[in-house]
Order: sequence, then structure tokens, then C-alpha cells
Amino acid sequence: MLPSLPETIWAVQQISSDKAPGSDAIAPEVYKHGGSRLMAELTTLFQEMWRQGQVPQDFKDATIVHLYKRKGNRQLCDNHRGISLLNIAGKIFARILIKPLNGHVEQGLLPKSECGFRRHRGTTDMIFAARQLQEKCQVMRIHLYTTFVDLTNAFDTVNRDELWKVMQKFGCPKWFTHMVRQLPDGMTARVTDNGTVSEAFAVTMG
Repeated sequence: MLPSLPETIWAVQQISSDKAPGSDAIAPEVYKHGGSRLMAELTTLFQEMWRQGQVPQDFKDATIVHLYKRKGNRQLCDNHRGISLLNIAGKIFARILIKPLNGHVEQGLLPKSECGFRRHRGTTDMIFAARQLQEKCQVMRIHLYTTFVDLTNAFDTVNRDELWKVMQKFGCPKWFTHMVRQLPDGMTARVTDNGTVSEAFAVTMG
């Protein structure tokens, strides 16, 4: 189903105004205050992308900046966090895609114990559940064994091919999965530091 004007307007409203722009240097405020003409043109672009089954390369080109974590030696890469800056128009399109995806997986596909990146669920829910378990086990005087697993660079090492298989397993429409796949396929990135920009390189994981 083609992206609609109301969906574009909704997606634009979801973008935070303080987000840094990508390589095109167009800030979120331009879209938020661009008026009905801009929203209509943006919707036309998204609809044409949907018909052709392709996403512009500009939407896939990331600029990576690094931020110091404020701890440890500044000379060590592990003490810096990389952030990928993408063009806002691409983020708006991604918002349009993620809304029906979230709605689909919420239809009984995810267990109640899954709280990550879900509406009305978060870290506090898991903390509350853990504390309740501790208290109940103390009252009942039974042993409680807990394990905390911190996956290093978890999102950076996601196997994309497996991700598409999971979407198909969850019953996502084939064309919808194809459009979602277009966003990371062929993605490139450049690292910028003190005004110096590296050569572009392919991003194949995460």
C-alpha cells in the first residue's frame, strides 16, 4: 500500500527537532515547518520509491562522528561512541515503514517478557519484575539465580539475511520486507574527525 500524505505528516512529527542532519545538511525543522507543499512533494517521492521498489542512495549514505564517553583514555577507540548521521528524509521514510511493522509484531507475536523497543514497555518494567522476583523469593526463602548478559556491539553485528528471514517468518508481506531491506542494502559510511572526512566504505552488518 502506497505511503499516504497523513502518514508522511505523522512521520515528520515523530522526528525530534534536535536531531543532527546527514550529508545534505537539511535540518528536521525544515520538514517540520515546510508546509503542505513540502509534505505533498515528499509523499510523492515516497510513493514513487514504493512503486519502483528502490530507495535513493542519499538515504543510505551515513556520516559517522565519534563522541567521547567521558571516561578513560581519549586515545582509545573503545572510549568513544560512534554515531551515524543520516539524511532526515530517509529517517522520515523509515518512520513510515516502522509504524505498520510495530503494529504487526504486537499482534501476539512477541512475548510479554520482551520490553525492548516496544510501545508502553521499557527498562523500568524489567527492573520492576526483577525486584518483585527478589522480594518474593526472600519471603518464600527459595533460591533465585540471575544472569546478566551484556552483548558487545550487539546491533553492529546483526546478520541482515537472518533478519529478513525473521520478517518472513512473522508473516510480513513480501513487498514490505523488500522495501525495508532497501534501506540498509548498499549502505555506505564516511568517518569525519576535525574536519577531515574518510573515503566511503560499505556497511554490511548491523
